[in-house]
Amino acid sequence: MDTRTDILLKNYDALRLNGYQGLRPDKELADMGLTKGALYHHFENKIDLAYAIVDELILPRYLLVWKAFSESETGFTALLKTTLESYLNWMDEDAPYLLGCILANLTQEMVPLDEGFRKRVKYITMSMQEMVERGIKNAQLAGEFSLDINPTQFAFFILASIEGGFSMAKATQSKAALGMVIKQLTSMADLATVR
Repeated sequence: MDTRTDILLKNYDALRLNGYQGLRPDKELADMGLTKGALYHHFENKIDLAYAIVDELILPRYLLVWKAFSESETGFTALLKTTLESYLNWMDEDAPYLLGCILANLTQEMVPLDEGFRKRVKYITMSMQEMVERGIKNAQLAGEFSLDINPTQFAFFILASIEGGFSMAKATQSKAALGMVIKQLTSMADLATVR
């Protein structure tokens, strides 16, 4: 990896752990054996670095979660369940997982304070919503999901439930809280399936 990517990854971890207000790029650089000059060579300032983390690391990762479901032509129920369950695996790989969802954390911390964060978080959220909605519509067109389901409302419900599940896991310091939400959502996927 190049120095810029190393700086992004190291500060992503720090952003996830400390939030934007607690992010100290100079400390992260020192831990990497780099000076502030390396930061300013690649980024204008702390907020520019944080925007790059959102644009280059958080955005693609969150959209990748829903890519298969939104682009599939068949097997929607299984894909929806697999996608939902991937959130539990995601928590395992991203220790400490009890910090919650970085996107939800930034929504709470920075969206009210900064227009750049607001635009970026809204774009990610709406892009995920559109992907989930597209998958639901495709499932309906394929005859796999009931036409009684409102794709827009169901997509918003799924995403809001997941984010709420992360917040519950963070508040209770228990992965089981998110697990219960995911289990309920997978049951709802069965209910949406045409039999």
